[in-house]
Amino acid sequence: MAGTNEAAVKLIKKTLSGRIDAALSEHVQATERWAGYVRLFYLLLFSFAAGWAWGQPGPGRLIYLGMALAWLVEILLLTFWQKGAPSSGQVIVNTFLDVTIINLGLFVWWWQGLFPAEGSGMFYCYFPLLALAANRYRIVLVLLVGVYAGLFYGILSLVAGASAGWRLAVFGITILVMVMGSRRPKRLVGGVSEEAVDSAYQLGVDHTTVRMAEESHALVLPPSIVELPGLWCTAKHGPGARTNGDYYQIFETAEGPILVVAELGGEDFEALRAVSSLHQEMARILARETELPAILRAVNAYVVKKYRGRRSLACLLVRWEGEEMRYINAGLLPMIQMSKPQGAQAVNQHSLPVTMAAIGTTEAIEPIESLVPFPVRDLMIVYTDGVFAKLTRDRETGIAEIEAMAGRFSGGEVNTLCHRIFDCAQPGFDRNPDDSTVIVVRRQPEVKSE
Repeated sequence: MAGTNEAAVKLIKKTLSGRIDAALSEHVQATERWAGYVRLFYLLLFSFAAGWAWGQPGPGRLIYLGMALAWLVEILLLTFWQKGAPSSGQVIVNTFLDVTIINLGLFVWWWQGLFPAEGSGMFYCYFPLLALAANRYRIVLVLLVGVYAGLFYGILSLVAGASAGWRLAVFGITILVMVMGSRRPKRLVGGVSEEAVDSAYQLGVDHTTVRMAEESHALVLPPSIVELPGLWCTAKHGPGARTNGDYYQIFETAEGPILVVAELGGEDFEALRAVSSLHQEMARILARETELPAILRAVNAYVVKKYRGRRSLACLLVRWEGEEMRYINAGLLPMIQMSKPQGAQAVNQHSLPVTMAAIGTTEAIEPIESLVPFPVRDLMIVYTDGVFAKLTRDRETGIAEIEAMAGRFSGGEVNTLCHRIFDCAQPGFDRNPDDSTVIVVRRQPEVKSE
């Protein structure tokens, strides 16, 4: 599947250049249409100027009329002789022809001795042509048009004894701006497009990874709700963007149900394989061991042998025996125990301390077991450090945040309490970097059969 996706991305990138060229060519064709509109505007403008100056003395009306006729002739020539999209050479010729018409008009004003008194205003006719050249994404064309028009106007002004410094300075800076704007944006557009393709591909990979992680965890982890005689357990788990080493399971044994929670660490599918192997080993260990210390020693021996002491395992083992709870917390976060009447806010909430350090780095360990009362309707909350990873990276601060949330939401039912802690500890829509797990266990009244 990954190979197919990579091949698809490569194919998209391969065809992307051609699509960008086609889109830019379409834009250039639109610019050619606008060039026709500019010529028509100049035809109408000079026709109107000729009519306005017709009753006035001097040759102005004839010059304007001649300019209008020149634009009309060019429009007709391009209409009848140029079929379809113009070639690159035709675009250059057409642009220089436009500038030449303006140059000829300025020359006639000078020849009649009316430059710069009257004809210098035609200088502004250069600017639309310069903008059209820039919109064709051809730097050379912009430079040629700018130099051609600027040199002609500068020489004509010099011959006529007129000062054109300010106009030429403004014209020069305009040419520089147009050159910067006329750089063909293929590289920029192509780079942005390829980044978008890569981002979309990576997003798809991440989404697929999360989905596969969820499916893999579903094969190992228990259902979100587990009901056993005397116990109601609900849990919520989310795979992390980087680490996926959380593990929990409830095993039914002859001595009572055992909850196992562990943080093995690791990244991506390597971590998923490690969790799956741990689950299989836990099933084998619980088939032969009954006491929590013996179970923990066996787990430690497995981790030490498999990872040669290079990886530690934070582990929690809990067993319920009537109205008591026996546990070993080897390096996991402190559990939260609540006493709460049915449907009411917790009246007593306290943390159950960690009993020993994480295992897996040495063969010799001394399990430390603790026994606490756990009467009917008591709740126990277990969570991993990924739950508060979005809030803080400080362990003590994270513990305080979860304990505060547990007290705030303790009035809800078991499922509600679990989901509120999980969701409120992970604000936003971006993925949590670490695996996150919340488990809430409630001691239920056992229904005795008649």
